[in-house]
Amino acid sequence: MENNGGSTVSLARLESYDDFEALLAALRELLRPLGGMSAFVRPGQRVLLKVNLLAPARPEQAVTTHPELLRGVIRLVKEAGGIACVGDGPGVGDTLTNLKACGMAKVIEEEGAEALLFKETSVFENLENRIGKRVALSRHLLDCQVLISLPKLKTHVQMAYTGALKNQYGLIPGSAKGQYHFRFQNREHLADLMLDINRLAKPTLAIMDGIVAMEGEGPSGGQPRKLGALMASADLAALDVLACHLIGLDPERNPLNMAARRAGYGATRLEEINVCGERPENMRLLDFKLVKAPVNIMRILPLPAAWLRWLRRQVAPRPQINRELCIMCLRCAKGCPVQPAAIDPKMPPGKELNSMTCIRCYCCHEFCPVKAIDLKKSGLGRLLDFRNIADIGTRLLGKIVAFMRKR
Repeated sequence: MENNGGSTVSLARLESYDDFEALLAALRELLRPLGGMSAFVRPGQRVLLKVNLLAPARPEQAVTTHPELLRGVIRLVKEAGGIACVGDGPGVGDTLTNLKACGMAKVIEEEGAEALLFKETSVFENLENRIGKRVALSRHLLDCQVLISLPKLKTHVQMAYTGALKNQYGLIPGSAKGQYHFRFQNREHLADLMLDINRLAKPTLAIMDGIVAMEGEGPSGGQPRKLGALMASADLAALDVLACHLIGLDPERNPLNMAARRAGYGATRLEEINVCGERPENMRLLDFKLVKAPVNIMRILPLPAAWLRWLRRQVAPRPQINRELCIMCLRCAKGCPVQPAAIDPKMPPGKELNSMTCIRCYCCHEFCPVKAIDLKKSGLGRLLDFRNIADIGTRLLGKIVAFMRKR
């Protein structure tokens, strides 16, 4: 939701997930200042509840949205006359494996909701976006009229923090998320992409699970930490600012917050936010363990840096101007988010692209009105289907992790 101040974030205290009636009452009170669930869901609407299904993990590990919180939100959606659908595109494993492992599959069945497996995609477009002008997201965004985000409050070794805005990154199914990590060379560009995904997906509401958060080396390797906080807002940027405040993270150190500020998306400063419910100063954890030094985005795999640079060249095709089609309109250079532009058709043949500064966002490819910019793969990239290999590896890893955690 794009907003100029006046952003309301509702904050409630809840000590545990054990008493479902207390949880449901807390959710009702949480949404009351926002108009209740009926302010966001109309009868007959299909509602996509975008949970965090990062990996197959037990609820007490605080890796995923807690299933009892999901149960409460499903109840409220149904009371408002909506049709509750649940899904995510996890980074490790697949939707069904992870739903079973974290206890959500049982909740979905018991509550009469629908599980969406996030296999097929549709292309969503907004040429005003900074990085993600055309992005393939789950096609269920077309099937559902309302998107409600249910993030887990966690630290993140690459992005410092993961919450409401970053949760929509899971609308990219499977291993494609990892490919974006390879394409973009720093977390600011990746944050711009994630913000652009929010502009494409248009989440209506976020309800954050901060009852038990994750501190330390999140989003999967940290430690559960009781925070006792439920938060909700129609302004996801504002919600993240308040969440950062509660755990002692300067919002200026959250790349997603700064991306939202660059885009004019929501409230990005605490003084712009109207907090209802609990007083934030009474719920802050001053000793919450933050990420000491964010991991370089390129160091996703335990490989030498030189190998990762080589692999990136295989995964990320290189823009190449087709001189026979180019009409020298310069839209590619004008649309390049890098300054100075990484591509310039006025340069001599072979020097039109600065490979060192090109971030592989392919905005030039999208902007070109005559399709004169090709995306050239390396020889190995043409020979091997990296996307398919990565998808197979991700699903296999998820099943192994789920099996090991059952033992």
